[in-house]
Amino acid sequence: MLLRDTLATPRLRLTLLVGDGDLERPVSRVFVTDLPDPRRYLAGGEIVLTGLMWRREPADSEAFVAACAAAEVTAIGAGDAAFGSVPEDLVEACRRHRMPLFEVPVEISFRDVIDEVTPSLWAHRSTGLATVLGRHRGLVAAMAAGARLVDLIQPVAADLGVDCWVLTPTGRLVVGTAALRAGALGELATAFVSAGRLPARVTVDGRRLDVVGVPGRPAHRLASWLLAYAARDAPPDAPDRGTPPEAGDRAAPPVPPDVAAELTSLVAMERVQVDEAVRIERRLADQVGAALAGRGGPGDLGGRLRACGLKPDAMFLAAAVSFTSLSTPPELAVAVCDEIVRPAGEPTVVTGHAIPEAVLAVLAVPPERVAGVLDTIRAAVAVLGPGIGAGRLAVGVSALVNGAEALTGAVAEARHALRTAIARPEPATVVHAGELTSHLLLLAGVPADTRRSFRDRLLGPLVEYDRAHHADLLRTLSVFLASSGSWSRCAALLHVHVNTLRYRIGRIEQLTGRDLTRFEDRVDFFLALRLPSDGDLPFGR
Repeated sequence: MLLRDTLATPRLRLTLLVGDGDLERPVSRVFVTDLPDPRRYLAGGEIVLTGLMWRREPADSEAFVAACAAAEVTAIGAGDAAFGSVPEDLVEACRRHRMPLFEVPVEISFRDVIDEVTPSLWAHRSTGLATVLGRHRGLVAAMAAGARLVDLIQPVAADLGVDCWVLTPTGRLVVGTAALRAGALGELATAFVSAGRLPARVTVDGRRLDVVGVPGRPAHRLASWLLAYAARDAPPDAPDRGTPPEAGDRAAPPVPPDVAAELTSLVAMERVQVDEAVRIERRLADQVGAALAGRGGPGDLGGRLRACGLKPDAMFLAAAVSFTSLSTPPELAVAVCDEIVRPAGEPTVVTGHAIPEAVLAVLAVPPERVAGVLDTIRAAVAVLGPGIGAGRLAVGVSALVNGAEALTGAVAEARHALRTAIARPEPATVVHAGELTSHLLLLAGVPADTRRSFRDRLLGPLVEYDRAHHADLLRTLSVFLASSGSWSRCAALLHVHVNTLRYRIGRIEQLTGRDLTRFEDRVDFFLALRLPSDGDLPFGR
């Protein structure tokens, strides 16, 4: 039912004061209130009838209309009983917010309006329900016959009068009815994973879109698809919710809830089919993981890679992904890893059965594509970062290796890079083995307790001395080693006299029992300064 139908009811004698161009707005129900801010009781699409008992001064009209506009009601109906006519400040507020306003004569009660409109609403709903059920049966039959979402979305969206887009949590487009710039996809995905609640309303390219989640397996936002939609006739410069439109703008009509439910149902049917295909892929991938973990014969790895569509003689990258949050079921970590590497577009195997502390992905990547794949992985992690809350997402990527025989080494290298990523303070981090110098890659393979113990035993006395005497021995040591032991260059960098530097180096040797003229002791100090302590970044980086 449309606003035009309500206003055209002869018995009610309603007079439209604002909103000649908005008569096609849909009506979901009639709601009576005299609260100054009724938003908590509104879902959008209502006709709000009010006796204006909330109005104490003209400024109250602005607050009431702004609240109704924010809740996306269809129109406001104002009764004459309190003031004899509709106050001019209410009329002006409705014009500013592009909110249709009509006058209810004093002799017409709100019960008369409800009794007249409600039967018409139910009649429209029953007709619409029959249409929806018929369309739903057709969609189910079409999908059973082999049709996919990409085949059905355009005609269904056109029939419903909307544009819509389906994306993965990293912004990878599944299907859409209209073009969006590449950056807009990432903005939508970031808004989806970081939204405090769903559905959410976001503005992309000047267009207001509603965003909902379509759960998959497992049922978590980071493993769900997002569905964004808007009325097809929405202008490109529609204002944000609650923002008064500028002259000449026209706010997009809201999408009725039943239309949103139909779209969600269609996308959910596609998601079920995709999840079933992924389940089969994961079973094959876990066999590759078992072979990499040594649970198989020497020739098993090549055969299992072929079963997953990867050639054993290809060039491979290995990526180890660790995802932890307040509650992270194992299947969610696998789904997050898959989502990180999938946008790279290369043949991929993702398994949680290869290494104990992380999920492993094996990608067949031509040498000329390595840089692009790394950029894609970093971009995916950056999009997911705002959605991990108090969790940690760390990714370690190996160097490129040739053939299945070299995969075991690539997995070990990815695990070393992962340990370095975990040691960094950022909640979402990607480390490629090529970024690590040889000694850092070596240190990443040493257990964390051993690294901390080595650093604390060697540098602990200097840390305590600096804390107790407000000295600068630790920095002095770092600069001295960076200057290759040159007294004059180190003194100049520290802005101290050479004799002061000699005194400090003597104190360092006295406190640690080491001799900085010995190459072995310099190496020990050099490595200790690059080991993190209690989450701090290493000295000398």
